[in-house]
Amino acid sequence: MNDFSTWASTLVSAVDADNLTHPEARCWDARTPHALAGAPAVVLDHVALAYEDFQRCGTLPLGRLRSDAVVHRLTVHEDGGNVLVARMVVPGGPWPGHYGLEAVAFTAERAVMPGSFPSCEDRGQALAFGRIVAASKAYTARASGGAVLFPEQLAVTSRPARQSFGVVFLDRLTALFRDRVLPLIDDRHEGMHAFPLRKLRQLAFLAHEWGHRQGPGAELTIPSRGRRLAAVIAELRADLEALAMLETCSEAWAPWAASVLIADRIAREAWLRRPQAQVDAIAARHLLALLLRHRAVSLTSGHRIVLHLDQATVFLHEELETVRRVAEELSAGEAGAVGRYLAGCGWAITDGATCYRELEQPIARYLGYQASLKETVRA
Repeated sequence: MNDFSTWASTLVSAVDADNLTHPEARCWDARTPHALAGAPAVVLDHVALAYEDFQRCGTLPLGRLRSDAVVHRLTVHEDGGNVLVARMVVPGGPWPGHYGLEAVAFTAERAVMPGSFPSCEDRGQALAFGRIVAASKAYTARASGGAVLFPEQLAVTSRPARQSFGVVFLDRLTALFRDRVLPLIDDRHEGMHAFPLRKLRQLAFLAHEWGHRQGPGAELTIPSRGRRLAAVIAELRADLEALAMLETCSEAWAPWAASVLIADRIAREAWLRRPQAQVDAIAARHLLALLLRHRAVSLTSGHRIVLHLDQATVFLHEELETVRRVAEELSAGEAGAVGRYLAGCGWAITDGATCYRELEQPIARYLGYQASLKETVRA
C-alpha cells in the first residue's frame, strides 16, 4: 500500500499541474498520461482505462477530454487499491477556466444496508464506501467537497444506461458534516452525540439510498439522472422515503440518523455553488422550504437550528404521496409533471431545467450566510 500511496501522490501532482496549463495544451502532451506509468499491479486495469481515454483524445485540448472508457468499464476493487482519472463536469468547479481533470486514488468496501432497514432490491446498483489515499486539488475543492464518485459526474460522449460504479467517501462526508453543519445544531440534540458521528452519517446516507430504491427503476438509470428536473424529484423522493422509513425504525439511532440527513441537506447542500443548476442544492432548498412552511425547523436565541421532525410527520407523509404521484406521472411520460409541481411550490424555472428560488425567511438567510462564511474560509 505504501507503493500505491507514493505512486498516487505523484499522479495527483501531475493532474494538479495539468489543470493549470495553457488552454490549447493537447491531451497527449499532458503530464497525467505519462504519470500513469509505473502504476502498482492492483490498479493496472484502472490505469489502462484512463490511458485509453487520453490516447483517443490525444490531439484534442485537455478541456475536451472525454472519459468514456472509465465511465463504461471501471470496476471498483473491494480488496485493494483503486484509481479514477477522468474529466468531471459537475457544476460549481473550484476556479474559473480549470479543466476539470481529476484523479482520486482510494480503497473501498461494499456498502451494505443495515438489517434493521426493510429489505429492498439492489437493482444492480454498485455502491461502495471508499477511503481516499490521494486526490487532486480540484476534486477536493469542489462544492461537493469531493465526497462522491458517480458516472454522471464525468465528461463523456455517450452515457451508460446503468451505474457501473458508485463510491461514497464516508470520511469526507463526515468531515463536511462535522465542520459545516454540526456547529449550527442546537445542543438539545444531545442524543446525536451518543452515537459515533461517522456511523450516523453512514446510516443517513444508506437511508437516502434505500429511499431511492423505493422509486421506479427508471429513476436510477444514468439518462434519468442526467435530466435535472427528473433527478430533483428522485432526490426529494429518496429523502422523504428515508424519513418515513426511519420514523418506523425501532433502532435508538434512527431519529438521529434522520436529523443528520435533514440537517446536512438544509445547512450545507442547499447552499452549494450555482444552486440553481445543482440537483442536490435544488432538492435541499425545496426540503428546507417545506420544513419552514410547516414550522419543523426553528432558530434558537443562540443562533442554533432545531429540527422538529416529530411534529412534521403528517405533512412529510402527505408530501411524500404528492411526490410519488409526480414521479409516477413522469414515469408514464408526462415530462412536464415535475415542472408543474415545482412551479406550484414557488420555483421559477428557466430553459426547462434551471431552477431559481430565494428563501427570505430569517432561518434560511442565516443558514445561507453561515455557508458563505465557510466558503470564504475555504477559498
